[in-house]
Amino acid sequence: MAKLNAILFDLGDTLVDLGEGQGSYEARLATRVNQVYDVLAAAGGAMPDRQAFCAALATGSEARYRAALAEQQGLSIYDVLRGLFDKMQIVASNGLLEACAAAYCQGGGFTTLRTGARELLAQLRERGLRLGVISNTLQPSRYLDQALTRRGIIEYFPVRVYSSEIGVAKPHPAIFRAALDALGVPAEAALYVGDRLNADVAGAQGVGMKAVLVEVAHRPEHDPDIIPDARVKELPELLEVLPALAIG
Repeated sequence: MAKLNAILFDLGDTLVDLGEGQGSYEARLATRVNQVYDVLAAAGGAMPDRQAFCAALATGSEARYRAALAEQQGLSIYDVLRGLFDKMQIVASNGLLEACAAAYCQGGGFTTLRTGARELLAQLRERGLRLGVISNTLQPSRYLDQALTRRGIIEYFPVRVYSSEIGVAKPHPAIFRAALDALGVPAEAALYVGDRLNADVAGAQGVGMKAVLVEVAHRPEHDPDIIPDARVKELPELLEVLPALAIG
């Protein structure tokens, strides 16, 4: 059995508790789209009705993102905003587009780390394991990196690969291979930790990695055709399963 020396993590609902389906995610989304409207309104010019705009951005961003994921394609908030602005005949300079993207990505408050995340990362690094992130996201890298910095964990991740930047999304093999290449490790020497059976487990296993599923209580994952190498309910349990996965 190969000795594994690198672990890559998903972000949302793996390292970070999004609160999706529990109200907090939806509340953050509402705040984000309203803040985008405020930025546009402050710039002057003709504006659509606030309620109509915010509803269109909230539903449109989610719908376009899910459609892109279904095709394993990367999509950024810039793509979403440009499409909505064209549809609603809103004229926005590049600077205003950037301000709107910042309002969307930085608004809505602060998501929390899952229990034990920071302590786990510290222990893994102490063991000499190389760490990285692979995340499907609408957000550009600078905003995600800022969020990781605020949470005090960016130091653990010299490699961070985001679907919004690379142009493909999990479970596409290219996004996993890009991270492995950046870490300088072969697939058989790496483990992926995520909360989705198809995107995370099947995607990682498809390129030859081992994969651990982090179970999310409000969103159970079931697929008899996708078998993770291990399952954990909380991140600290990862340390208990590492010996069976040949991680020293």
